[in-house]
Amino acid sequence: MITQKEIAEKLGISRTTVARAINGSPLIKEETKKKILELVKETNYEKNYLGSSLGAKKSKRVCALVVKSRNEFYTQEILRGIEEVANEYRAYNYHIDIKITDINDPEEQLDVLKKVLKDRELDGIIITPLDKNRVYEILKPKLKDLKILSLGIRLHRDIPHVGPDHKKQGKIAAGLLAQLLRRDEKILIIDNGDDKVSSKLYLDGFLKRISEENFQIEGPINLNGIDESIEYLEKKLKSDNIKGLYINRYAHDILDKVPNNLLEDRKIVTNGIGNIIKKLIRKKIINITVMEEIASEGYMAGKRVFEMLYRNKEQDRNWDISKSHIIFYENLED
Repeated sequence: MITQKEIAEKLGISRTTVARAINGSPLIKEETKKKILELVKETNYEKNYLGSSLGAKKSKRVCALVVKSRNEFYTQEILRGIEEVANEYRAYNYHIDIKITDINDPEEQLDVLKKVLKDRELDGIIITPLDKNRVYEILKPKLKDLKILSLGIRLHRDIPHVGPDHKKQGKIAAGLLAQLLRRDEKILIIDNGDDKVSSKLYLDGFLKRISEENFQIEGPINLNGIDESIEYLEKKLKSDNIKGLYINRYAHDILDKVPNNLLEDRKIVTNGIGNIIKKLIRKKIINITVMEEIASEGYMAGKRVFEMLYRNKEQDRNWDISKSHIIFYENLED
């Protein structure tokens, strides 16, 4: 009987992609899924969970502590990836319990983590650590007993991690904006603070890359949230010859509320994705956004913990960096 590995080799793809197609995952392209399923049918492949010793193993329980972001799309996509891997490996008695806490409330996350760790049946933790130092101190005594993985924010060099390189994504955004502008044109940069996940790293990467170009740089202008940024931009863009604009945090909410006529002649690049950013790309307010594979990060986090628990596969401490995607009007998908 043909195996998933052999199907993957025949098609020149990964075994994970084959498994996703067989399990009906929405995380792969329909064209790829169709090719895999056609070959599955031709070769009479039969999914057989109990063909592996995995099927006989004891139930494993993992808790995923996910943060609720202001960008609901981010949270939904992370959850989608985690739920996808949980469904895929359910036949192996692999269970992921999801706990959601506010991204702006690290104390709430610490309280939930302490409660979760009282569960003697717990086998693993996936966490987006908001207060890295305190989270690590809480988890450090558990490193020998639990399989622990950080998601989105790297917790510690001793712990495996899945997530994007936010600083690199900021650099990509700056490089793209540079291609849209002429030499010596003015760029306005707004800094709306550190969300403890990505915004500070986006800005660090953006500033490092844009400093290599010959533009007039104004900023970073430190502002305090959406309303203050809207008020500032409405005044600034009426009176100043700004040609390029970058906002490291709340960009989608801010740009959605600034009058379109003040933005139409500017070149705007953002980081991240969501329904509002998609709308602004369709309206040609945002020229380009640089996004991560959010759902795939959730999926990969769950898969790596599964491998540690069921296959005794000791993960190295390296960072599994998710791919970056450049989205603009012509390649925007619903």
